[in-house]
Amino acid sequence: MPDVTLTIDGKTVTVPAGTNIVDAARAGDVAIPVFCYHPKMKAVGMCRMCLVEVYTPKIDPATRQPVIGADGKPELALMMNKLQAGCVTPVSDGMVVKTVGERVEFAQRGVLEFLLTSHPLDCPVCDKGGECPLQNLTMEWGPGNSRYDYADKHHNVKPVALGDLIYLDRERCILCARCVRFQDEIAGDPVLGFDNRGRNWEIISKSEPAFDSKFSGNTTDICPVGALTSSDFRFKARVWELRSTPSVCNHCSVGCDISIDMRYNDLMRVMPRENDFVNEIWTCDKGRYGMRHIMSGERLKTPMIRRNNAWVAATWEEATRYVADRLTLVRANYGANALGGLAGAHLPNEDLYLFGKLFREVLGSNNIDHRRGTPDEPTALDDLPNILGVGAGTNLTTLGKGTAVLVIGADPEEEAPLYVLRLRGIADRGGDLTVVNSYPTKLARFAKSAVTVRPGAEAAFVQALLGAIFAEGSANEALAARLRGADELKRSVSGKPLADLAAAAGVAEATIRAIASSFVAAENGIIVYGRAAVGAGPALTQALANLALVGGKAGRANNGLIALTAEGNTRGALDMGVRPDRGPGGAAVTAGMSAREMWAAAKADTLKGMYIAGMNPAKSNTAVAEALSQLEFLVVQDLFMTETAQLAHVVLPVATVAERDGTFTNAERRVQRFQQARRAEGEAPADWSLFQEVARAVQAMAPASPTAAPAKKSAKARAAESNTAVAVAAPPASWDYLVSSDIADEISARVPGYKGTSYTSLELTRKSWGRQPNESFYYDGTSYENTEGVGVQLPALADDGKSVFQLAYREPAPAAADEQFPLTLLTVVRAYDGGEWMRGSKLVPRTVPAHVILSVADAQQLGVGIGEPVRISSAAGTLELRAQVDAGLSAGVVLLPLVKGADLASVLTGPQTRVSVAKA
Repeated sequence: MPDVTLTIDGKTVTVPAGTNIVDAARAGDVAIPVFCYHPKMKAVGMCRMCLVEVYTPKIDPATRQPVIGADGKPELALMMNKLQAGCVTPVSDGMVVKTVGERVEFAQRGVLEFLLTSHPLDCPVCDKGGECPLQNLTMEWGPGNSRYDYADKHHNVKPVALGDLIYLDRERCILCARCVRFQDEIAGDPVLGFDNRGRNWEIISKSEPAFDSKFSGNTTDICPVGALTSSDFRFKARVWELRSTPSVCNHCSVGCDISIDMRYNDLMRVMPRENDFVNEIWTCDKGRYGMRHIMSGERLKTPMIRRNNAWVAATWEEATRYVADRLTLVRANYGANALGGLAGAHLPNEDLYLFGKLFREVLGSNNIDHRRGTPDEPTALDDLPNILGVGAGTNLTTLGKGTAVLVIGADPEEEAPLYVLRLRGIADRGGDLTVVNSYPTKLARFAKSAVTVRPGAEAAFVQALLGAIFAEGSANEALAARLRGADELKRSVSGKPLADLAAAAGVAEATIRAIASSFVAAENGIIVYGRAAVGAGPALTQALANLALVGGKAGRANNGLIALTAEGNTRGALDMGVRPDRGPGGAAVTAGMSAREMWAAAKADTLKGMYIAGMNPAKSNTAVAEALSQLEFLVVQDLFMTETAQLAHVVLPVATVAERDGTFTNAERRVQRFQQARRAEGEAPADWSLFQEVARAVQAMAPASPTAAPAKKSAKARAAESNTAVAVAAPPASWDYLVSSDIADEISARVPGYKGTSYTSLELTRKSWGRQPNESFYYDGTSYENTEGVGVQLPALADDGKSVFQLAYREPAPAAADEQFPLTLLTVVRAYDGGEWMRGSKLVPRTVPAHVILSVADAQQLGVGIGEPVRISSAAGTLELRAQVDAGLSAGVVLLPLVKGADLASVLTGPQTRVSVAKA
């Protein structure tokens, strides 16, 4: 759009056409006070706080041209002969705006006086006090006293619970509708509204359960008067007592920027930290209310060693030495291949890097993984985002018209909630959003095209899109010179009629053509895929790669693929080499055992020792628990005495993400640093520190061949050896990390693709960071400035213009038919899954017991009602759960949510399991 030049308080300002006066003033460092206006939402002009004088050139009715005065300049007239609301008035060339003056000041004082007529004088006890826009604006623009009789103030019963997380004080509310508009326009959950009239006009919850949204906490941030408060923070502290530390949420692959607000060593609240590349100014309720576990009294505080089947407290030196002794003994007796390690993919990069280094370089084993090894996990590891991921510089906030987004095999609200807001925002700004899934999702409600395919037909759907592109001859030539095998792919796909491809996907041919045409024609194209897509197998991921390359949607900013991974730092775990097939940065290694293979090896008595950090694979999995119980030695490193820790021989407590420094890599390959916010419980160290201590102790012992497997010794002899003192030699320099930044420096130097991710480099992003001085008063809930940068996005292979790509065709698997097991069972993610992170959280009441979800048609055929028990049978076994019914679910599909309490191993055979269901 063309730029417009205007004058605001004597300053010449040039902004894009369509900009409103409030934003234009901000660009010129002129503050116009607002209450209802928020730059992330549509302007409504409800509060009238932004009234200003607006002068525009007089227009001659006869010529329709500006009237020129004696001084040769256009004559100006007050627009509509009255003050205008700056938030809803677009700028125009030659406009003159006055934000100060007698008329403007009179209006501002009047608005504030009216707003304060029934506002309680409770600033000393209000949670918003100290960061309240109403306080700030009253001090700067309001009257010095009120003419309103205190006895005439309107009083209400308070507070009113809008839900279990948010309370409303109706006396404070100024009815700006920010909360209602956020839920309607941004969250897509229209659960708030207005009720009554006049002085009784109020905000109400319209949903059941009340305020049913995963983004409710954001309304307390943007409320300008403290009318909405959080049950998690209400009356706990004053904001000027808080010490805010920049951090990063590791609950999912979004990697939201957050601030951890502490008073002394106690967590008071978690707030979103602005970063338009990641989470804008929002965070989901899981990130906001899911940090209370760090304060749990159930946390482990001292190392524990199992002796005579009882737990005995130990010193750190004793515990780490004991772990090193036993791991060394297993290696000496059975060989390095008898050792295996699992590290949770929510751990920081520094921990994951040293975990891999411990196993590969010290213990000599490649048996490491970041997965739990459950039957529903895909067997293949997904490296596609490192090759064709969204290009460096991608910013979803800037995308709208001209952008096509294809979401396939994913449920962003449950897997990575903030992506619902960001993808919906693209659609609202004119982007073309297509959602393809085998079961209903919230995001599909906002899509231009919502397509339902049968489970396993996702690959056939993408092949049909390619068929339509080739049939129309519309392949994008942007990457043609870098593609190999294009002709072979075209022959393979075009060898089948498009109608047959569409039929295999179960989608109308016209729909296929429309989606393909839109995707190829768009200036920018992004493919988002999740758990169901990866579980569909390599045929789908290869088809997605083909689609991105043939469509020319890779190798540049705002184009490429985004994978919604299972954990918050799965991308980092893959890059750091916590995987059996490759080392850090994809380095070639001799393949080791995956988690699933380790369980089989443990049952076969060939895997003897395991080191498990930040993971609880025995939770709701009796098969894994049985495998772990057969190990000769198991060490578990975790925050709590989990089901897995209860089976261990040694348990080591560790620091939480709030108690140490580190980095995470999110779904868009953005590396972000978080900082220590509190002292650890019981002086628990970071995971990497324990890995280092164990490595030092192992290296200090007499070396044993990592490959030789000497004759087995008696249990008595092995026990005697394990208790024998060994002289400790000085550790080698390679295990001499003092702080986490030392590890980050090594990662930056040694891991391909991570150059420029040292803490020093990440600190440089602060130069482009920081809230404008006049923003904190009006727009969000924190009055402090951020002190951390926006992170560094790693380049994908496609960003290198010299890289070439091999296209390949994989035949989609045909639909399986099984009379004994006629239904297809899918496991689906739930954000509130009952995990250890929920300890002490206000979200605990929102967890649901284990259950299974049936379609209406299947429920009617089985004679099953809501809440009734059913028996699920498969080739693996049986499982009894209570049933729920989803009206949007297709017949033949059964959903099993991944929540605490369901023994998945008893029924699952893979990512998609053929089952039968009967009324129990």
